Amino acid sequence: MSKEYKLEIENIGSQLKFLASVHGCTMVQLKEKVNNTYGKTDSVRNLSNKIKNKTLRVSELAEIANILGYEIILKEFS
Repeated sequence: MSKEYKLEIENIGSQLKFLASVHGCTMVQLKEKVNNTYGKTDSVRNLSNKIKNKTLRVSELAEIANILGYEIILKEFS
């Protein structure tokens, strides 16, 4: 059974923390997995700042989603 989560701009930080915890990891562990998988070196603090300042790139969100086993789908409003 697949699960869907609707991310909201104002709560994306909390939502990502929730998804990480569902998959048994903290944001620090999640960021380490992203760094190891994609050859990056930035910190969890950098990620937190990007979320807080709403400067997280779609590519960074896609990397996080991939690590957690999700894909990003754009859906037209109904």
